[in-house]
Amino acid sequence: MTDLFYSRPSLNVEIYADRTAALPVVDGDVDFYLELAREAPGPVLELGCGTGRVVLPLARAGVHATGLDLSQSMLDVAAARLAKQPAEAARRAGFVLGDMTDFDLGRQFGLVIIAFRSFMMLTSPQEQRRCLIAARRHLVPGGTLAIDLFDPLLDRLVPGPMPESWTPMGNFPHSETFNLVRIEVADRMNDPLAQIFEETWRFTEVDRAGFVLRQEEEVLRMRWTFRYEMRYLLELCGFEVQAEYSDYHKSPPDYGKEQVWVARAV
Repeated sequence: MTDLFYSRPSLNVEIYADRTAALPVVDGDVDFYLELAREAPGPVLELGCGTGRVVLPLARAGVHATGLDLSQSMLDVAAARLAKQPAEAARRAGFVLGDMTDFDLGRQFGLVIIAFRSFMMLTSPQEQRRCLIAARRHLVPGGTLAIDLFDPLLDRLVPGPMPESWTPMGNFPHSETFNLVRIEVADRMNDPLAQIFEETWRFTEVDRAGFVLRQEEEVLRMRWTFRYEMRYLLELCGFEVQAEYSDYHKSPPDYGKEQVWVARAV
């Protein structure tokens, strides 16, 4: 069955937190956000929070944090993980179903986070602007926005289809069944005019004997944004860029790595 990423209960959702935490591109991101949170004049809101990979460790570190996500399936996993947290941490965390382009929580925050490329799931400039404007509206005066996306590799942006056989993306243990989940990607399609790409991802759960127990396919659809396009977009939506890094260790901007932005609401 093919479906959009994260929109239904799936192997993808079940292993999301562990799979993502193992990726080199997020190395140090929780500590990075924790540093910003401790300097922020108020609690933290994460947009596109998924299963709580960032919200929960912030709460364990003493930060009041709320996560918002469009996928009820992701939030169901987040709620199950929240129930396993120490009582004090659980009281500092919360999750809410919502669309990051159109939400009103009725309160403001000192820091808004859009971590691990969640912003790239917005596939039009109009959606991107609505998201940033909503984030700005939920920040206290002088509050901080931290946002991550990847800096696009030009050789991966050629027009039309890029037919590919299934490319292995690694094997990840399932935290509940203890089986391995094999991830493969195929058939990239680029639309350079809209700056959108699509890829088909296949998730296969196998037991210790190598027998296939479940196999699911989903479509990943994202919009890439160039460096100065992003800078101008932030300025257009009421932010002043404070810093730009290529990773969470505060390395300077670099082609083909991450775009890690820190901006202040003005």
